[in-house]
Amino acid sequence: MRRRTIFLIMASVVASMGATQRTPNFVVYAPNAQIAAQVGQYAEQYRREKAQLWLGEEMPQWPQPCPLHVTVSMEPPSGATTFSFGPNQVMGMRMEIKGPLDRLLASVLPHEITHTVFAHHFRCPLPRWADEGGSVLSEDQVERDRHDKLVRNLINQGRAIRMRTLLSLKEYPRDVLCLYAEGFSMTEFLVQRSDRKTFLKFVGHGMSHGWDNAVQTYYRHRSVEELEEAWLGYLRDGRRLPDAQIASNQRQQPQVTPTSGTVVRLTAPPVPPLDPTPVARGAMPTPDQTGQRFGNGGSPPQQPMAQPPRPSTPGVWQPVQPYAPNRAYPTPPGYPTNSPPQVILGAPVYDRR
Repeated sequence: MRRRTIFLIMASVVASMGATQRTPNFVVYAPNAQIAAQVGQYAEQYRREKAQLWLGEEMPQWPQPCPLHVTVSMEPPSGATTFSFGPNQVMGMRMEIKGPLDRLLASVLPHEITHTVFAHHFRCPLPRWADEGGSVLSEDQVERDRHDKLVRNLINQGRAIRMRTLLSLKEYPRDVLCLYAEGFSMTEFLVQRSDRKTFLKFVGHGMSHGWDNAVQTYYRHRSVEELEEAWLGYLRDGRRLPDAQIASNQRQQPQVTPTSGTVVRLTAPPVPPLDPTPVARGAMPTPDQTGQRFGNGGSPPQQPMAQPPRPSTPGVWQPVQPYAPNRAYPTPPGYPTNSPPQVILGAPVYDRR
């Protein structure tokens, strides 16, 4: 009897330690063997799929497997991937994902895997807007639609970051939601105008030769500001390509059979997937990056929509009137509700021609 009790105690201790699953490119640490096997298969599938989508070919097997730590919980989904860069190479990486299992598989995991594709393509840190924007574009339709709605809300509220500032950000700004939402929207816009390979060439060119030069070379605009106007026109038009033409995480997903000088980059997709305000880790902006937003050349006001909007001028994005409150963005005190709207970014219309 005593021996059986000891055995049960040991078994419970082993079970509490979770399970490990080794795949060609990952070592998955998960609560149990079934989840470890499932996440491992999805990770390898996304690694192949996202490399094909963005690079046109699969990545070679990594010299060292990436540790992938999985925490399944009912908390909002989140993820983080840490990279250590050496001279023109990725020295090491570590990935963590947390949240409900269905959202980890459909949204967080493809987001983090896309970061690895970018890291191994460029072999150096990317601008934040492109790194996060491209990774959100790799998520499922639920997340992409949420970010599209979010960027329209931010612009309508006068909170959006001017594009020239956005392109130059190397770390997270104070309002990290702006970076994720605008980065996604800009990435979707540029990919829709060209393709993913052209987008990556544009990003690499901008990092090396400046963004005005990159805009002129790849998108035939004279300046970043002219590209910004084209992007705002794209949002006003409201037409987006359907899911199958932009990205689909549901294609070719694996059928899972249950089985018993270093630079570090951290990433975390804004979560949760619906209305509440996400929580994301980030760094403060540099002094020259603080407060550069649409319709506001100085420091961000405490209540950006409390005063009536000024007359529209080129390059300035004005808040919408009247403002429809929701759970995430309640109407600020004193915001006018009876004046006619100047500019309205409505809901997107999928172009299925």
